[in-house]
Amino acid sequence: MQDNPVIRDLGEPETLESLYRAEPARFRKWLDEAIFHQPASETLRVWEARLSFAEHAPSADAFGTKLFVIVVALIAGTLVKLHALPFVEDEWYLPRFVPLIVIGTLIVYFLATSARSSSRMSLSGLAACVALAALLPSAEGSDTVTMAFIHLPLVVLSVLALAFMGDDWRSSWSRSLYVRYLGEMLIYTAIILLGGIVLTLLTFGLFQLININIDEWYAKYVVVYGLVASPLVATYLYDVPLNRDSRIATLIANLFAPLILLTIGIYLLAILLQGTTPYSDRDFLITINGLLLVVLAIVIYSVTGKITESGSRSSDMINMIMITLTLVIDAFALSAIVFRWAEFGITPNRVAVTGVNLLVFIHLLILLKDYLAYKKLRVTSEALVESVTGYLAVYTGWSVFVVIGLPLLFWFS
Repeated sequence: MQDNPVIRDLGEPETLESLYRAEPARFRKWLDEAIFHQPASETLRVWEARLSFAEHAPSADAFGTKLFVIVVALIAGTLVKLHALPFVEDEWYLPRFVPLIVIGTLIVYFLATSARSSSRMSLSGLAACVALAALLPSAEGSDTVTMAFIHLPLVVLSVLALAFMGDDWRSSWSRSLYVRYLGEMLIYTAIILLGGIVLTLLTFGLFQLININIDEWYAKYVVVYGLVASPLVATYLYDVPLNRDSRIATLIANLFAPLILLTIGIYLLAILLQGTTPYSDRDFLITINGLLLVVLAIVIYSVTGKITESGSRSSDMINMIMITLTLVIDAFALSAIVFRWAEFGITPNRVAVTGVNLLVFIHLLILLKDYLAYKKLRVTSEALVESVTGYLAVYTGWSVFVVIGLPLLFWFS
C-alpha cells in the first residue's frame, strides 16, 4: 500500500498535515483505506477522531447536486415512459431497458459528482450493455434470452462498481465500500418506497373526499417517476447528507443472522424427520438458491462491517454455524442437480441454476475457511474482508457468460 500517501508518510506529522490541507477530500479517502489496513495505528485513530468530530460547513454545491439529482430522475422517468409510445411494445422495451435506466442513473451520478479517469470505461460499459439489450432477440420461448435479461442488471452493477470505485477498483478496501454502499442504498430505497406508499394512500384518500379520481393519472406519472427515482435519491442521501457513514446494512445483517440460523436449523431437522427428497422437486432447488443468496448477503454485510468495527464473538460464531448448516443443505441441492442433469439432460436453465449454486457454494466454503482461520488468529480481519471482495470478479464473469455466452452456446433456444 505504498501508493497511499497517508501510509507512506505515517511517521511524518508535518507531511500529513500539509497533505490534508492540500487535498482534504482525498485525504479522507486515503485515511479510511489506511485505517482499514492498519486499524491499530494510534496516529490514524487520532486523525479519524479529528475528522469525525470536525464541524463541516455545508457544501457550496449542495444545491447544484440536488438539482442535478432532480433533473436526472426526471430524465430517467421520461425514458421509462417511452414504452407508452404507440410504436414501442411493452414486452420488448420494459424488461430490456428499465433496469438499465435505473442503474444507469446511479452510474451517471457517481461520474458527475467526482472526477474519475475511469469514466470512459464506465460509460463504454453502460453503452455496451444498452446495445446488447437492444440486440437480444425476443425472450418469448427462449430460456437463454430470459436468463440473459435476468443477469444483465448484474453486469450493469459491475459497471456501477467501476463508476463508484474509480481508479481504486483493484483495491479490496474500495470494493468493500461498494458492497456496503449497495446494502445501504437498497435499505434507504425500501424506506423511501414505504414512505411513497403512505403518501399515495393519503393522496388517494384526500382526493376521494372531494370526488376527484386521480388514481390512473397518479399511477402513470407520479408512481412511475417515484419508483425510478428512489434508488438515485437513496444514493444521494447516503453520499451527501450521511457522508457515506452509515451501518444499517451491517446492523440488520447481525440482527437477522440468529433468526435465519434458527430457521435453517429447524428446516434441516424437518427435512431429516420428514424424509423429503429434493430430487424430483424443482421448487426445492429454487428455494435453496434463494437461501444461499440470503445467507451469503448476511455474511457479507456482517464481514464488511469489520472495516470499522471488530464485531462480536457471538456474531462470528453465528455466521460460521449458519454457513455450515447452509452448506449441508446445499449439498442435498447439488446432489439433486446432478440427478436432474443425468435424468433429464442439459438445458439452459439447469446450466444457469447450477452455475449460481456452485459459485455461491464455493464462496461460502472460502468464507468458512477464512472465518476459522480468523478465529484461530491465523489471519486478520482484513484477510476475511478480502475473501468477500476478491470473489466479486467471479460473479461478474459468470454474469457476462450468462448474458453473452449462454445464448450463443444454446443458440438462443
